[in-house]
Amino acid sequence: MRFIVPLALIVFIFSCQESNVSDDISELSWTIDTQYMRQGCYDGKDCIPSLETPEKSTVGGSNLGFLEDQDLVVGIWNGSEHVAYPHAILDWHEIVNEDGYSISYCPLTGSAIHLNTTVEFGVSGLLYNSNLIMYDRETDSFWPQMLLRSAAGDRSGGELHLNNLVETTWLNWRTLFPDTKVVNSDTDYSRNYNHYPYGRYRTCNYLACGDYIYFPVANKDDQLPAKNRVLTIIDGDEVKALDLEAYPEPQIIEVEVGSNQYKVVISGNDNIAVAFETTRNLNISSWDIFAGELRLNQTGTDNEWDITGQLIANPIPSERLVAANAFIAYWFSVAAFFPDVELISS
Repeated sequence: MRFIVPLALIVFIFSCQESNVSDDISELSWTIDTQYMRQGCYDGKDCIPSLETPEKSTVGGSNLGFLEDQDLVVGIWNGSEHVAYPHAILDWHEIVNEDGYSISYCPLTGSAIHLNTTVEFGVSGLLYNSNLIMYDRETDSFWPQMLLRSAAGDRSGGELHLNNLVETTWLNWRTLFPDTKVVNSDTDYSRNYNHYPYGRYRTCNYLACGDYIYFPVANKDDQLPAKNRVLTIIDGDEVKALDLEAYPEPQIIEVEVGSNQYKVVISGNDNIAVAFETTRNLNISSWDIFAGELRLNQTGTDNEWDITGQLIANPIPSERLVAANAFIAYWFSVAAFFPDVELISS
């Protein structure tokens, strides 16, 4: 059993740490403004340990006592099965490396991404705009997660392209995909996954306790409360965002970003917002999560997809809905990374 930093110490580090990065890191050639970088933890790379092909359970299986119905999970179709990665696990590990892909989640910016990759990623211990900076274990390059490209190292300027990912409650996910696997608490680390490691951070969003952002950010924008969750679509230099709270009922919204067309499937009440890059005329053919039904169809065809973009009747890879370069994140972090972001009104 491996041990990691106790809860109280981690909260202290993240709430009090205001020093810039160490000298050896600052001497690298960075494409980002290093005055908004911070050393999130002092033990260097892997100070927060990633998980490598972690143990998983089926619904109702063992080692899932930490997981409540309303807890958020990151859900994917990995090419052969549905898999859920609970926030309660990701809060403490931030990166999961699997066979051919990685899941990355930053609890300070509320942002999760799903990458096809043969390269393992780890937690660098650095933050930029309060966001996790990953490093890849092949070239030792550094990747601010929300930037979707490398900012230092041999792969500087290299880009990340995202795969389909659904972030919703555990109840929603397992109802829609009852055969799903889910990462369980048998991680080989001494950790109580029932407890959130950052105190009141997640819930402080209003005047009652302030925005409660631990680290300095390059830009602030008060159009929304700092920790409202927004779906952000990135296409080249153009970025648009939709506030989940502004779209409570299930609907599909057509959004043009850059020169491309996107369909956003969103339901704030169900904690679901995904974006597909497509010109298809998509509709919601059924939306009854309680009954385990959430299907999209294309006008004039028999095609139907699930919320992960997988074609239901004939799951041909070439017919999947293509994921946008999009993710859900806290509004403050989106505005910090992309000061020209356009907030789409409902």
